[in-house]
Amino acid sequence: MPVQILGPDDFRAMPWRNGRGTTIEMAHEDDAGGVMLWRISAADVVEAGQFSAFPGVDRVLTLIEGPGFDLDFSGHGRVRVEMLKPVVFSGDWTTQAEAVLGPSRDLNVMTARGRASAVVNIHRGAGAALQAADRSLFLCLDGQAVLTTGAEEYHLAPGQLARFAEVGDIAIREAGMLLQVDVRLLG
Repeated sequence: MPVQILGPDDFRAMPWRNGRGTTIEMAHEDDAGGVMLWRISAADVVEAGQFSAFPGVDRVLTLIEGPGFDLDFSGHGRVRVEMLKPVVFSGDWTTQAEAVLGPSRDLNVMTARGRASAVVNIHRGAGAALQAADRSLFLCLDGQAVLTTGAEEYHLAPGQLARFAEVGDIAIREAGMLLQVDVRLLG
């Protein structure tokens, strides 16, 4: 299906791999053998603690609600997670949330290293014309969003996700706050 509009009723709650919390999976794609190519999910960080390990996976984490926290990558540096500023890191790294300033929610994009890659962008307002990736996903964070592909028009309310597969050009006709994830499938 080239275009899907998904909402909270379509998402699925899953326990974290390390058992310390829950993630809300919004979209994913597996290969023919059932192995994950990519996944997009949201999770709440309410206290300091260890992140789950994901060897062989690249991650992009973006704060979408709350005051933020630090990520300590145990020998690979430390970074402050700030609103709508994507942080890229390896799922192989031992990662710890620290200095949690209050309840925060992040959007987490995971891709199987060497099989897929992802880039996260933020859009405010209208007028952007984009070349779609293999998979382009748009999460409406605030206000309303209207996306067009040729003559087709798609309306998003806050919390809804539009998933486009191999559609060509996408235009943002209207957007309060829109988070875009472009996934490229490799070899």
